[in-house]
Amino acid sequence: MTQVVEIESRGGRAGTTLLEVDHVVMNYTTKEGDVSAVEDVTFDLKNGESLGLVGESGCGKTSMALSLLRLLPDNGEIRQGRILLDGEDLVELSEEAMRQRRWRDVSMVFQGAMNSWNPVYTVGDQIREALRLHWPTTLTYTEETERIAALFEMVGLNSAMIERYPHEFSGGMRQRAVIAMALSCNPKLIIADEPTTALDVIVQDQILKELKEVQAELGMSIIYISHDIAVIAEVTDRIGVMYAGKLVELGDTLEVFHRPRHPYAYLLLGSTPSITGPRRKLSPLEGEPPNLLDPPKGCRFHPRCPFASDRCKSEEPPMTDIGGGHEVACFHWEEVPEIRELSK
Repeated sequence: MTQVVEIESRGGRAGTTLLEVDHVVMNYTTKEGDVSAVEDVTFDLKNGESLGLVGESGCGKTSMALSLLRLLPDNGEIRQGRILLDGEDLVELSEEAMRQRRWRDVSMVFQGAMNSWNPVYTVGDQIREALRLHWPTTLTYTEETERIAALFEMVGLNSAMIERYPHEFSGGMRQRAVIAMALSCNPKLIIADEPTTALDVIVQDQILKELKEVQAELGMSIIYISHDIAVIAEVTDRIGVMYAGKLVELGDTLEVFHRPRHPYAYLLLGSTPSITGPRRKLSPLEGEPPNLLDPPKGCRFHPRCPFASDRCKSEEPPMTDIGGGHEVACFHWEEVPEIRELSK
């Protein structure tokens, strides 16, 4: 077996910073006006770390992910901020330079990607295309085949499936193959946007556990994006909660689960069923996210917040470190109850 088959780690020294997102603002231009999909978002990601971005549909999670890869639609634009990968600002790169960074340094498992396979080509040939476009050197056909086989084995697929067509794969198998493609060029960072959507809960659990094992083996970093905070809490080191385009809470996963400090995070958790701890009544999260063409003044969550005061309606709370790297954007974070019965 040739050396290229080994799926080596390209992650840097654990604990050092891989990604810095610095005050990023991203807007969509529409006929009705500008939509502030990502508004002044700042966070970082360490080598070997996993971060979950959670929130309701339309809160800006996927827009943030597409900004990281510079894969925005024609009406999307990063208006402000920096996105530093290994110290290099991706926002400033030319399109050709950014194209070279995709797949090789940062790749993405897109939402619904398991249904995006071309039905007339084998799954193996579609992964070959990614290797031929983005692998830094030219590989022989045999080297490509051996590498794809190694990737299949890594994500729990039989290497004999390489020459089969997408319709011969189950939903869970197609999703595993998508992950194999994302891993094909040894990226330092993978962004997984709703990676288990439309799969049953058992297959979801299997795939997330396999991703976690692959991450540990390769030392890469992962950003998970999901509306389901309970699902990704199983596989993340930290969680960032987004609401109406803004990051409103960021902290250690267990800390956010046990002690959510933003009312939105608290209500999200309160509406999530748990099979552990004492029985509790679920509390629905009432109301709807705001129209981002004209978001509320002050705190964007105040129209739905049970803790809101007049100050919240006029002033925007800054993101504040309340200890231990736990950050929250709320004037009334000390009033938010703890949720002790939830566990990772």
